[in-house]
Amino acid sequence: MMGAGRERMPTGAAGRLLRLGLMGAGVLGRNAVARVRKVGAPEGARAAIDRETHEANAARIFDAMTQMKGAFMKLGQMLSQQAHTLPEPYIRRLSDLQWEAPPMHGTLMRMQFRNETGKNPEDVFDEFEREPFAAASLGQVHRARLRSGERVAVKVQYPGIDRSIDSDFANLKAMLSTIRLSREQYGEVWEAVEEIRRHFHREVDYVQEADTIDEFRRLLRDRGDVEIPRVHREFSSRRVLTMEFLEGLHLRDYLRTKPTQEERDAAGTKLLDLFFRQAFDFALLHAEPHPGNYLFLEGGRIGLLDFGCSKRFERRWVDEHRDLFRIPIGDATELERHYLKFRFYDDRDPLSGRKRDALLRMHRLDISKYHEDRVFDFRDGAHLREVMESLQDLARLGLTQSGFVLYVRAKIGLYNLLHELGARVNCRRVSRRYV
Repeated sequence: MMGAGRERMPTGAAGRLLRLGLMGAGVLGRNAVARVRKVGAPEGARAAIDRETHEANAARIFDAMTQMKGAFMKLGQMLSQQAHTLPEPYIRRLSDLQWEAPPMHGTLMRMQFRNETGKNPEDVFDEFEREPFAAASLGQVHRARLRSGERVAVKVQYPGIDRSIDSDFANLKAMLSTIRLSREQYGEVWEAVEEIRRHFHREVDYVQEADTIDEFRRLLRDRGDVEIPRVHREFSSRRVLTMEFLEGLHLRDYLRTKPTQEERDAAGTKLLDLFFRQAFDFALLHAEPHPGNYLFLEGGRIGLLDFGCSKRFERRWVDEHRDLFRIPIGDATELERHYLKFRFYDDRDPLSGRKRDALLRMHRLDISKYHEDRVFDFRDGAHLREVMESLQDLARLGLTQSGFVLYVRAKIGLYNLLHELGARVNCRRVSRRYV
């Protein structure tokens, strides 16, 4: 796996499209072979062939995404949260993208660091671990120690990753053009995709991320139960970010400590409260929701990491969304009035009826838990599966407005986290403080 991750990453549209095409051809070819092998085979053998094919395809997709990194690897991380809609081998391999992405070669990392700072890591830090302890889609993170003795985390961006973003989205746009969407649907879908592309460009600007970290530290300074790393600006640049090192456990390791149900419920309540406070009080959302960006610290505290992707909302949007939470679940007339206000569709839209019904279904599935004064069990996989299926219906209808994309991504990512955590939360008691 290490060798695959250290291959030269293609950054041009043609090179990345070729790599994507080779991955797709391999998957399609393996599926074709599997169909031939299953002809006349007994049921048990057919099931075994399916499992073998899924495993091989999942490995091929994982390898391609780790080699390409960037936007396609981000896509894999997002897909890994669809735990109730994809076959298990894909979820297992794609989930590894959140924890085990192969790093770039040490020489390449040193060159990138020197290009950004004018110095080698050992000239800047008292200690610097050559091997990263975390590697993801846009960069990797190294442990280091300042001359003062303070432990820090140093994030170094992959060379060329900023140039690959537009290449990936150009390829994605070409693929979207082959899907049979109406002009209205295509426009709405591409508007949402364009918002994600703009945010990817923000993510590769570590100065912007440092500013966002400082803003969240200011906004949450009254929360002793939330930790956000301090930025060391003097050791940071556009592609190198040096932060305080937070000592804690990621979700997988935290669950291995066998926390009690009470502890998991308390952590889940804290995470949901944090989401609502960001969205409704701050109008600023930490929108990078995968489990690798949360730490479980001593004393029940939560650590937040990776602020490259954040979403700032207009206050008017927040107020209208707050009103949407307040409408009774059964009041279809008032809900539809709000859908029109948000311009999800209008009376001239030939799909207006289907869009209204899909939105009402999603609203009932999601918002009902915030109207009932009872504990909601996020361990319920059936509920999460229904929510994901409803979201897929909305996407097929082109209901992917740019203003909601990162909000929904953050919320569904949080639901997945609460599901994995096995938390039970009284959602109404949390939300009523804010809506």
